Amino acid sequence: MKLSTQISGLAGRFGDEEAIRRLAAAGYDSLDFSLFQMSNDNSPFNGDGWREYAQHLKAVGDECGITFNQSHCPFVFKWDPEWNDRSKWTYFDNVIFPRHVRAIEICSIVGVKNLVVHPLHHMVYAGNEQYVHDINMDFYRSLLPYCKEGNVNIALENMWQRDVKRKYITYDAISTAKELAAWVDELNDPHFVACLDVGHSALIGEEPQDAIRYLGKERLQALHVHDVDYISDLHTLPFVGKLEWNNICKALHDIGYEGELTFEADGFLRNYTNDNIDMACRYMVQTGRYLISLIEGK
Repeated sequence: MKLSTQISGLAGRFGDEEAIRRLAAAGYDSLDFSLFQMSNDNSPFNGDGWREYAQHLKAVGDECGITFNQSHCPFVFKWDPEWNDRSKWTYFDNVIFPRHVRAIEICSIVGVKNLVVHPLHHMVYAGNEQYVHDINMDFYRSLLPYCKEGNVNIALENMWQRDVKRKYITYDAISTAKELAAWVDELNDPHFVACLDVGHSALIGEEPQDAIRYLGKERLQALHVHDVDYISDLHTLPFVGKLEWNNICKALHDIGYEGELTFEADGFLRNYTNDNIDMACRYMVQTGRYLISLIEGK
């Protein structure tokens, strides 16, 4: 099993190229070619030279002997306020959707297999479940032609949201394994798969190992691996929080999971300085290797 991590944390400090080089040197097999920066109009991926920039970073990865296994679409945008009227989604149609399409094209260039795409969920979920379902079926299906052209899968990720009045984490679109599985099944195309964020599962009250077993091998083809305390979305390194990693790894072993182990745990790196962050990256790799040994039963 390959070990991977997102590049966004280090890229924010050192730039994309240096992040790739440092993470390769730390010992990762592959990297999540994170595209969060595309929310920013000034990102090089939004400019005229975006294709050449992607090709350059692919060449850097090749030079370092590292591949890109998955990616993550940008999701922090100024969303159209009138969600209940599709005809008024001006910013979505002119900015958000085209950047999702470009993200698929970038993934095709660098060799990414699974691109994580959040559902459209920027409204209160309780009471709007059917509407959120319907707009997302249209959204995901509209991306399918581009996925087929670029040979890139869309990985749906389980989400959470914060109750606006009571200020605690609650259900959102595809929060549970049951709903995530149902959406993937309804989309009914091999280009749609599930990415389980194990921390998100715990935050809405579902143990990740139970979600893994429910989703099963065919649906579950990508992971976001990090730890939480069941209260906040910490995105920290396994064994720092409270998740039951022996049980999680056993569930992955039992279903015969064939994807990569991909960290989304850059919260662990937050307090390290530029002088000692490489040490922390190497420790993350050691932790990942240990988790893989549990999954593989070694």
